[in-house]
Amino acid sequence: MNDNLPVVVLVDDEVEILNALKRVIRKFECNLVIFSDPTEALSFIQDNEVTIICSDQRMPKLSGRELLEATMVAWPSSQRIMLSAYQDFDNIAQGFNDGTIQRFIAKPWNNKELEAVFTQVLGVSDNSSSKPFGNMIGMSEAMLELFRLIKAAAGANVPIFIHGETGTGKELVAQACHTYSHRAAEPFVALNCANLSEHLIESQLFGHKKGAFTGAIKDQSGYFAHAAGGTIFLDEITTLPLNLQAKLLRVIQEREYLPVGASRPLPFDVQVVSASSTSLSDAVEKREFREDLYYRLAVIQLKIPKLSDRGDDVVVIAQHFLTKYASLHSKDFIGLADDAISYIKSFSWPGNVRQLENLLHGVIILNQGKLITKAMLLKNMDEHLYQLVSIQETDLAPLLTSVTTDDIKPLAEVEKQLILSAIAKCDGNIVQASKLLEINPSTIYRKMSKW
Repeated sequence: MNDNLPVVVLVDDEVEILNALKRVIRKFECNLVIFSDPTEALSFIQDNEVTIICSDQRMPKLSGRELLEATMVAWPSSQRIMLSAYQDFDNIAQGFNDGTIQRFIAKPWNNKELEAVFTQVLGVSDNSSSKPFGNMIGMSEAMLELFRLIKAAAGANVPIFIHGETGTGKELVAQACHTYSHRAAEPFVALNCANLSEHLIESQLFGHKKGAFTGAIKDQSGYFAHAAGGTIFLDEITTLPLNLQAKLLRVIQEREYLPVGASRPLPFDVQVVSASSTSLSDAVEKREFREDLYYRLAVIQLKIPKLSDRGDDVVVIAQHFLTKYASLHSKDFIGLADDAISYIKSFSWPGNVRQLENLLHGVIILNQGKLITKAMLLKNMDEHLYQLVSIQETDLAPLLTSVTTDDIKPLAEVEKQLILSAIAKCDGNIVQASKLLEINPSTIYRKMSKW
């Protein structure tokens, strides 16, 4: 072997599979070592440093996961790829969680996918922690760990679920999963399930044939077709109606979908990334979300930390937005005053990064100067909102004694004004408004239709 070249180990008990893999990988400059017996591969690994190991899962004598685990112990910096025809999601998820499996490729594989994985591993050094990751900024331990998990998840061809509070940047994480995958050159389609039309949602996702229903005057492609070969991001997945959840489950299982009014299914070659600002497991317990779909979507789970848990990242992000909006509005702001930095670091940021961005944007528009001060930040805060949030039960008595008959309004009118205020506060985002009001988005849509 050439000591200057990386060592790539292929393991599969089927010789035909090994030959097919070899035809794809031999174009790379590497020491290629092939084994049909996993115990022989294990002996080799114990004595030779391995750069990449690509192993089948189900083999006699030794499983692929056991082999990858031994490789991880012997050579922690190795890249470990699972290759399997069996959709053993629980085993794969556990392997990803403990770091044994870093990438997963399903049989039969796509040669383009396989080439992209090896190009990425052999041709790109891992130096990303010193610079922005995709469109995300962060140097805290929590974010660096998230970046590591994203790169590992992007190498797998299994569904990814993202959980994070409103404003943490779930779509940015989904975009990063796409960017670091072999599908990066293909479409990235993002949609919010809560914003889909209740009556046309199936057509919007799957498409329809001409004449499938009243108003279907021509064939129409859906989001799944637009994402072909790439990634589809389903945000607020818990708002998807139960009947559509059943159909989505079948699509993921069978890798095909049926447009409305069609007689023949279409292939579904799309990476599914979903997200929710609420707990998916809680939705399952409340019977608002199918348990079987939960297990399919959450093969790999990524949790985005709250902004308040990211330490000094908040200051770096604030400076980023300051520079962005000062340039956009031709303002002279160049930084944050010391009291503004202290305030930003101590504030809880319930709206996370989005709240920080909106606050700084408003401050820059309404003020002049070189440095943003704490006074500027406080002046632009929505005091009314925080008064509502901070009211305690003991504060109600003096308020109630000052209420007169003229102050009383019909409950429906009060409800309407509160909902409209919440929607305005959330820049028209119904899902965010529903979280603020602690009700289901469908409740808002139903009430608005009556108005």
